[in-house]
Amino acid sequence: MFKRSSIVLCLAFLAVISSNPPRSSPQDLAPQLYLMGDFLVDASQAAAYEAALKELLASLAKHGFPVLFDTYSTDDSHYYIIYGLESFAGVDRWRAAWRDHARKIGPDAFQALRRRMAAAELEWVYKFWYFRPDLSFLLEKERLKPEEIGYYTWDFVWLVPGAEAEFEALNKEWIALSRSREALDPFMTYAGDLGTEGPVYCWFEYGKSAADYAAAEEAFWKSMGDAGADLSKRTRAVIRRLDTKTGRYRPDLSYAPRR
Repeated sequence: MFKRSSIVLCLAFLAVISSNPPRSSPQDLAPQLYLMGDFLVDASQAAAYEAALKELLASLAKHGFPVLFDTYSTDDSHYYIIYGLESFAGVDRWRAAWRDHARKIGPDAFQALRRRMAAAELEWVYKFWYFRPDLSFLLEKERLKPEEIGYYTWDFVWLVPGAEAEFEALNKEWIALSRSREALDPFMTYAGDLGTEGPVYCWFEYGKSAADYAAAEEAFWKSMGDAGADLSKRTRAVIRRLDTKTGRYRPDLSYAPRR
């Protein structure tokens, strides 16, 4: 999903355990809560939408908005704006930060900017997701460095109701098999919470480009062999719907408070 800082968090953790006697695995990281704004934009209005969003970012920076967020755009005109939260209580602080910003620039100015963005939006929804390190395949040394990543995929999987425990057990089998076959590319697993149509999970992966990702996927499935084919069959049996999104990280549409 999701947040690019999830990748940075994992890499920082892995740097620590690789330089010290290992007492825990990457899967011991605590789950991390995220709030994702999913905005579907009219493709013909994307340039106007991004221009308005960049004006908002400039205003946030000028007035010291305190909340970091990362933005991704998908190839089918969704914009994912993602906030990390320490808990659900963080939503109150997130709302308060936006109210305070509207007060600083003036309600009329804030609403005028918001209307410019809304004019390009077809629909939007906010969803809560948990990053699940225990269900993710995380590596001490990846094939790609963060700065080399230019392509992302999100596989949203809706399960047969009641199959959550089985699906999570299968994810752990995927982790074990990937490790045994010395896979070089990670996958991150997120679990949907409030605001999502459950039960739903998301597998988040990436590559240098679409071509690089496709080549890595082909190599991965070849290395998995018959064991991978069997595990894939058992995994598909608990999935009732799958939706894949592809896209890229948008640093030009992301925001971090000045320190």
